[in-house]
Amino acid sequence: MASKRKRAAVDGGKKPKLELALDSEKQAEFEEKVKEIKAKAVNGSREGRGVIYLKHIPHGFYEPQMKRFFSQFGTVTRLRLSRSKKSGNSKGFAYIEFEFEEVAKVVAETMNNYLMYHKLLKCEFIPKERIWPDLFKGCNRMFKKPIAHKLALERHNSLAKNPERMEKSRKKLIRKQKRTKNRLRAMGIDWEFDGYSDPEADSKTDDTAEAKPEQAKESDEATPPKKMKKDNKESSPPKKTKKDSEDKKAVPLRRQRKTTKN
Repeated sequence: MASKRKRAAVDGGKKPKLELALDSEKQAEFEEKVKEIKAKAVNGSREGRGVIYLKHIPHGFYEPQMKRFFSQFGTVTRLRLSRSKKSGNSKGFAYIEFEFEEVAKVVAETMNNYLMYHKLLKCEFIPKERIWPDLFKGCNRMFKKPIAHKLALERHNSLAKNPERMEKSRKKLIRKQKRTKNRLRAMGIDWEFDGYSDPEADSKTDDTAEAKPEQAKESDEATPPKKMKKDNKESSPPKKTKKDSEDKKAVPLRRQRKTTKN
């Protein structure tokens, strides 16, 4: 321990250089080259590697099976099978990266129109211009089936256990329903539909409904009963018509003519 401390004190407390060139004059150039190599490794430089696009993938042919199958052609460096975010099921297409571009081209030729589980695989080589940085995003993570739907069910069912949250959500739904009704009225649509019930509005309507029959009873008691009018239709003589008046006028004219002849 003492010897190490003495060496650190002699070097001024700095760490010794691990990258040393054989020629001391070319040390700066050597360090720059080492930095470039490290930067390429960190940034994930994929020079000389080939990528293929595979579609019409059958059910059951997933990441482990694909990696095992395509490893017979060469080293598979990265693989990403596109899956649904909600269900986690396969979408039927994937991207596979090989260590060498020539191997990827051979795979694209041999596996195109290859019959697998009653499906024709379609395989295509992707040039570097069409490869974007996030193409293999999340390819190194182990696949886990999404549980968002389970969390949503638990969150929904927890409302019944908390009455305050239940009341808050109910009021929110009632406000939303009122806004839709007002919007419909503004457009000239008078439509009443069954929705969420508002207990405050229901109590007001019940009070008004109870008050109306009481007011009607009071008004009936205050006003005396009206006398019924007698039906005078039978006693009243029938009205004269134009035909009756013409017949009466015509009869005396005939009688007068007869008298003149005699």
